[in-house]
Amino acid sequence: MIDPNFLQNNKQQLIQIYIKERMMNHNQVGALFIDFSKGDNADVYFLTLQNMPEEIQKRFLEKENLNQKNTIFFYTFDKTNSNIIEIVL
Repeated sequence: MIDPNFLQNNKQQLIQIYIKERMMNHNQVGALFIDFSKGDNADVYFLTLQNMPEEIQKRFLEKENLNQKNTIFFYTFDKTNSNIIEIVL
């Protein structure tokens, strides 16, 4: 189950991870994936747009603000649900 408390309590740290990972990936557009499918812990990792699974990539390509530098994307998912969260800095 996607834990909204985890997202709220760790929002600033997640933003910093996103920024660091995007810089390490030559500023390529991407998202911080937050995987809640394994129980109590969340796995967090960054994928560039070109490394995302095709069905998820299509959802991101529909975003109008995808290339704006002041927008951060989180992709949260568990075994049954997934969401794209946009944070404008």
